[in-house]
Amino acid sequence: MIAGAYLAAHLCFWLLPNLFETWDAKAIDRLFLFRSSSSYFQPNYDDTIVHVDISDTSLKRLKTFYLDRSHFARVIQNLAKMNVSAQMYDFIFAARSNQVEDRAFINATKGAGNVYFGMAFNLERKGGQRSQQPKRDLKDIGYLELTEWNVAVDGDHDDLYKGIKPLITFPELASVSKGLGYLNLKTDPDGVNRRIPLLVRFEEAFYPGFAFRGICDYLNVTPNKVVVRPGKSITLKDAKRPGESSGHNIVIPIDRHGNMLINFIGPWERMTHYDFADLFYASDDRDEMEMLRDELSGKIIMVSEILTGSSDLGPVPTDANFLSSGLHANIMHTILRESFLRELSGPQKMMMEAILLIILFALSLRFSSLFFTFGTIGLAASYLAIVCGGFFYGNLIFPIFRPLMMLVFATIFIVVYRFIREERERHFIHTTFGRYLSKEVVEELLGSPEGLKMSGETRQVTFLVSDLRGFTSLSTKLPAHEIINILNNYFERMMEIIARYRGTVDELQGDGILVFFGAPLSASDDTERAVACAIEMQNEMLGVNRAQRQENLPELSMGIGINTGEVVVGNIGSEKRTKYGAVGSPINTTYRIEANTIGRQILISSATYQKIRSLLVIQDTMEVCFKGIDQAVTLHDVKGIKGKYEVTLHEMAPEEFRGLNAPLAMICFVVEGKTVSDRGIPGRLTGLSPLGAEVTLDEAVALFSNLKILLVSTGTSSLSEIYAKVTSIDPPTTTSSHVSASLRFTSLPEDTKRFLDKTFRLMVG
Repeated sequence: MIAGAYLAAHLCFWLLPNLFETWDAKAIDRLFLFRSSSSYFQPNYDDTIVHVDISDTSLKRLKTFYLDRSHFARVIQNLAKMNVSAQMYDFIFAARSNQVEDRAFINATKGAGNVYFGMAFNLERKGGQRSQQPKRDLKDIGYLELTEWNVAVDGDHDDLYKGIKPLITFPELASVSKGLGYLNLKTDPDGVNRRIPLLVRFEEAFYPGFAFRGICDYLNVTPNKVVVRPGKSITLKDAKRPGESSGHNIVIPIDRHGNMLINFIGPWERMTHYDFADLFYASDDRDEMEMLRDELSGKIIMVSEILTGSSDLGPVPTDANFLSSGLHANIMHTILRESFLRELSGPQKMMMEAILLIILFALSLRFSSLFFTFGTIGLAASYLAIVCGGFFYGNLIFPIFRPLMMLVFATIFIVVYRFIREERERHFIHTTFGRYLSKEVVEELLGSPEGLKMSGETRQVTFLVSDLRGFTSLSTKLPAHEIINILNNYFERMMEIIARYRGTVDELQGDGILVFFGAPLSASDDTERAVACAIEMQNEMLGVNRAQRQENLPELSMGIGINTGEVVVGNIGSEKRTKYGAVGSPINTTYRIEANTIGRQILISSATYQKIRSLLVIQDTMEVCFKGIDQAVTLHDVKGIKGKYEVTLHEMAPEEFRGLNAPLAMICFVVEGKTVSDRGIPGRLTGLSPLGAEVTLDEAVALFSNLKILLVSTGTSSLSEIYAKVTSIDPPTTTSSHVSASLRFTSLPEDTKRFLDKTFRLMVG
């Protein structure tokens, strides 16, 4: 359901991107509007950037219907005398006018040395429809080739905008200007101007935007100090304002098309404005000239038309009709103040969505449907508060509608699912819940429709049987509460692993566990999971024994047997007492296999081995005779498994037997199941290792048989008995009737262990 909500929300955005992404953008626009109207959140305005407006009033005062180039020439000269840092003219003077006016214009521009004009491209993106390239003016192309920017590009720039059909200020004027920058704007799908490409490519060279060109020069950043990382940032290296002695890097976040988000400071009126006519007539009045010099010295001047009927208008987040010169001013202001807006990256958005869904999932587990719904509303409100806080305090732009859509979808899915599930489970629990001893089985059945098929069926199941070696004898020597604590710690660790591998615990018998893989629900990897689970269980015994040592308790060892076969599974019992179980000889075989294991060993049958033989790492293969079966059974000692569930038994130190100078006399009794033979077999313990012993017996015993051993003539009257399994038998020699064998201890009480350790230290030669 949670994943479905995630996919549904993403599908909506994928199918209707313009609709939902526009809703997101419109919501952020409301934050811009609120911020610009709030005295508390309103961003500071850097009045380094000043507007000079050509308005209807300007034309009236200049007594003309339009401005000729002599008007511009005089204003350029006056601004130069006022010692402004840059004069930015939001115009493209594409063609000559008349010789006299053009000459005055060119001379004034050359004399000022800080005048910028506009140019334009048609902007295209990768994969877009390519326009026909028109016949190009060689002078225009020649100027562009001379003024290209050699910026450093770190990454793939194919997605950056590409310019075609250049239109520039005529070359004679452009060549004496400080530079040209393109005036093109790129609106979002809803027609609102929110971002701007700072650089475009033209014939594999780069050219700056109008505002970007001006601000780079103002900050003394030459093209070779510009580093472009498409989709990440544009870095202005060693940027410094006029008069500053040291610079620093300015990192501008951009998207993969090279767009920077514009951090609008407010409506048009928020910025400082002067009238063009005031600057034109300033040279006629010395006092006015001095006053304006004091006010404008060191400023960046943005000159543009704001005439009635001007078409150079467009919507921005803070204003429905905003002049393009205001956009360029806000771009420069954003870079100058380094108040960059940052959108969350794709991975960050996914992480945010995942966090919301995890919280929602936790709410669904903890609360009823009513409180869950209220909790979801609170979660949505909290997220909106984070969105607002991120925008107002961190200039971060979070997605809004997609996370909220996910919360809505998830809430609907969960509430509907709960209703259906609760109705179904109410009936199911009435009829079956109390009939199962195994909680794991019940939980699996409740979560799956297949759980209702309980009447019985033949199914191939992989069985895992585990048992602690020698725990029965150990339990007679420890207090009851310690036995319970040991078993609880052991079972808790084992249950966690079994649950992780989706095994069904059918029975806990003393210290033994019977686990099904393939019932009541089956999967193609049942056998793989069973073997991997067994390896993890054996590895976890290291943790069990660490806990044992901390409590000064004896260490434990476990054997595991695994078998695969067809059995009948289903409800077994009577009307009053029923359990889910299995019937068939493979279960008995599994118990017999486990009985032949020693500590830290996993033995599997040939049936299990054949199913996943290509994935298994086997350390030994043996032939074992089971009681009641004429032919020997092949068992495989598992070391690890490869593939999807790759895991390996932890390496143990190799077993090394040390001979005793004086063998220890002993008597052993063969153990059959839970029955200990009455007839003792004399023998001698001739060698020891940390895990077992070498013995010489007066009579032969079967390989893999279990022995109860009593040490005699030790000088210690009450040593506890040892339990061990015969792991190998040396062939008898013709000169001796004695049998030599290697044993692995399955139960070694602490008093006997201390005695053997002492004997080992004193008697090893």
